[in-house]
Amino acid sequence: METASSSSTTTANGSVNGMPAPYGRACTNCARAKCRCIYRTGGADCERCHRLRKECIPSVSVRKRNGKRTHVSRAAQLEAKLEDLVSLLRHQAGPGGTAPSPGEPSVASSTPAPSARSAASVAGDHSPHPVPVAVLPPQLPDCHPAHGKGRPTPVARGTLLGSKFEPQNVGPRSPTPPPVEPPAIPYCTYQPSPSEAADGLVTFRKYMLIFLPFVYLPSNMTEERLRKTYPFLWFSIMTVTSKNVDRRLVMSESIKKFIAQKMVMEHEKSLDLLFGLLVIMGWTHYHIKREKPILSLLASLAKSLVFDLGLNKVPSEPYISACLKTAFHPPPREKTMEERRAVLACFLLTSQISHSLKRLDALTWTSHMEESLQFLTQRHEWEGDDLLVAQVKIQLIVEQLNRATSQSIDNAPPSYYLSALHTQLTNIKTQLPSHLQQNDTILSHISYTELAIHEAAVAKPRISPTTTVPDLQRYAAMEACLNAIKDWFDRHFSIPSYVYIGMTFSYWCHMAHCLLSLYRLSVLDDPAWDRRAVRNKLDLLRICDQLKLGFEELSAKRRLDSGPTIEEDGFTKFNMMLRTMKSGWVAELAAIDGVDLNGGGHHSSSVEQYLDAGNANELNLPLFHAEDPEAWMAGLFDMNWDP
Repeated sequence: METASSSSTTTANGSVNGMPAPYGRACTNCARAKCRCIYRTGGADCERCHRLRKECIPSVSVRKRNGKRTHVSRAAQLEAKLEDLVSLLRHQAGPGGTAPSPGEPSVASSTPAPSARSAASVAGDHSPHPVPVAVLPPQLPDCHPAHGKGRPTPVARGTLLGSKFEPQNVGPRSPTPPPVEPPAIPYCTYQPSPSEAADGLVTFRKYMLIFLPFVYLPSNMTEERLRKTYPFLWFSIMTVTSKNVDRRLVMSESIKKFIAQKMVMEHEKSLDLLFGLLVIMGWTHYHIKREKPILSLLASLAKSLVFDLGLNKVPSEPYISACLKTAFHPPPREKTMEERRAVLACFLLTSQISHSLKRLDALTWTSHMEESLQFLTQRHEWEGDDLLVAQVKIQLIVEQLNRATSQSIDNAPPSYYLSALHTQLTNIKTQLPSHLQQNDTILSHISYTELAIHEAAVAKPRISPTTTVPDLQRYAAMEACLNAIKDWFDRHFSIPSYVYIGMTFSYWCHMAHCLLSLYRLSVLDDPAWDRRAVRNKLDLLRICDQLKLGFEELSAKRRLDSGPTIEEDGFTKFNMMLRTMKSGWVAELAAIDGVDLNGGGHHSSSVEQYLDAGNANELNLPLFHAEDPEAWMAGLFDMNWDP
């Protein structure tokens, strides 16, 4: 013991006699009993052990000493861990069983001792004296000792870093292959040969662009150059110009999968995709294969591309861009001629589809699109630009008519509004360029628009259903409808049948509309309406015969060019449909005229002449009455019209 003063002494455990032992310095007996340990004055033991006659054994101190620590910053610890991780990855990525290079730090496969510096800092926390770091022997990666055996066995895949780095491969690693670039055209088992591709491009230029001039293909644009510039457009053109129906349908299926992959999965947007969609929408009757029409979906996808590419307007910055002080859109630039044609053609097709199917809205007309229309009018590059401008101007009138009809209470715009639209149409017709004055495409479009305007006037409710005074304005509109239908069919029959392959789907929609309107006028039960005069001016059955003749000629030629196929050509199906429709109309017209279908003798009317031709056996064919316009248009090329 060491003397502290004359009246108190210090015991071996550091306590002063007569005073309680400091915290953590009680003897083992008092500590076990959780009693206060007070050492006797002048004695070497505590009062409790002396009273109980037990050996007073001082307790061993386990309290940590506040030794001098080496301060290591948090950043230094993170750097050490990153160095250890990099070293571990290098060691794992090297050949199996090889030691790291001299320039690299040696890394043990066990992770408890990350580095010498971090181990020294940890050891300094537990002891005032430095403790040597234990270095474990290196082990083969992805191996562990076998149970009861002295040789290692490989660890299963999926262990730490094993599934990615695969360090157990022996020998040099093979070089990483370059990333595979996604295909620019749909994958299809059938690809057209160079001669077929060249013929398809000629067909598209000669017969299809005269009905929808949405792209300019100069004479020096070969099929190889087109494939490199617009690969998806090239494949879409090859699809619609394919003469073999089976091959065309296979290519069409690959196009649908390609669109889903590119636009939905990969969120790609490009002018090439928009051009391809315009081809599919324009000639969608070549893509129908006994399934529901997809025109609504295609139109929606085309409009989304126009929005994403910013073709319909100059994109404005959202409000959040001011908060983040960053621009979301690139600076506006002047649109190219290709972009201007694409957005105008997209409006034209979506508006025509909207008018025919009544299921979706057309692309909204904007001032930016009006500027593109004026720009194309003043700086046209070829005659197709003038045709596209005229088509868009006419379709704008149809779009105004649709908007006015939907906003009116009785679905009939006011008479003055219809008169204003007809005046606009007349002005467009008189202002056509000289090379379009006799163009069948644009003149048939004008005739159909006249029919749509006058039909809206016919749809207006009568002034008084019970009055005997005829509604002259209504009958004048009905007469104008009949004249517009006659002009449309006169233009159609002036076109050779071999040109039918280039007519767009909207053109066939117009033809079906004209047929149905002529049928309604031919059977209209109105005392003041002369149905016989209607058939004398424009006979419905003779119109059907002329249409059948054109489709039979075209179907026979296409069968010779394509050879035998499993699927029937769309024009063959259309011919069957016309025959079925005509048989139903004959029965109804015969009932109106009071003609006995089983009678004989000489007949003068078109119905009776039709019966005399030996066609009475076709009267048992079912008539296709579809109230749904989209189902009706699907039936034009999709239904089975076999008798």
